[in-house]
Amino acid sequence: MNMGYSDRRGVYNSLRIAIIGVDGSGKSSCFKGVLKKLSKKRFGGIGDEVFISEKGKLLKPKIKYLKIKTFLGKRAKNIKNRTLYKILKFTELILRVKLHDEIEKQYKPEIILTDGVPLINTLGWGNFYYPDISSETICRDVIKYLTKIKIPLSWKGFYLKHSPEILFVNMLGIKFQKPDIVFFLKVAPDVAVNRVVKRGKKRQVHETKIFLSKLQEVYQLVCKILGEDTKIYTIDTDEKTIKQLIDIVVEKIR
Repeated sequence: MNMGYSDRRGVYNSLRIAIIGVDGSGKSSCFKGVLKKLSKKRFGGIGDEVFISEKGKLLKPKIKYLKIKTFLGKRAKNIKNRTLYKILKFTELILRVKLHDEIEKQYKPEIILTDGVPLINTLGWGNFYYPDISSETICRDVIKYLTKIKIPLSWKGFYLKHSPEILFVNMLGIKFQKPDIVFFLKVAPDVAVNRVVKRGKKRQVHETKIFLSKLQEVYQLVCKILGEDTKIYTIDTDEKTIKQLIDIVVEKIR
């Protein structure tokens, strides 16, 4: 697979690589380590912070939405109210989609590496707030509605009632990026919670064994669906160090 390509319309697309996993899987630490290892390439990195690599150095890009996205990300981590958390988190995911577009347009990096990915995160969190519509069939439809097609008129009432956020994004014409490669870091829920506790920071509202277990199940379902045309690497992290995870991901990318 080539790194960076132009589609049929002549629009440039970076190779899109996502590292996903629940809290405690090592996702964010792995993301930062991989960025440093591959910084000599023309890289874009989108996580809690956003970077562009230039001449082997990681720099902060000058693009729209960045300050707002950073503010919302930090604010969401301290929110206890689940409804408010959902609103802030979903808004931040939309801003990440816009940031991704801006980075591809302005900097044309070979690769854009992301800590999580809005498409998968939205489907995972949707299971938390709307568990009654989290079937494989609905997931398949939502992927299409978030990435390429309009929701049919006959289904708009359904989404208005059951998942208004999906309808809102679809009506605005916002297209979530579909990753080319996904590294799914799996972790036992007990191990995940223990790792979160060891950080010594205040636990976020969703950092419980029950929620992380359910979230990981949805990630597995989404990866199964995406795996039909996206390369998925599933890595068990229970017995692996962060360095080992970084080495595995870098080797696969290279």
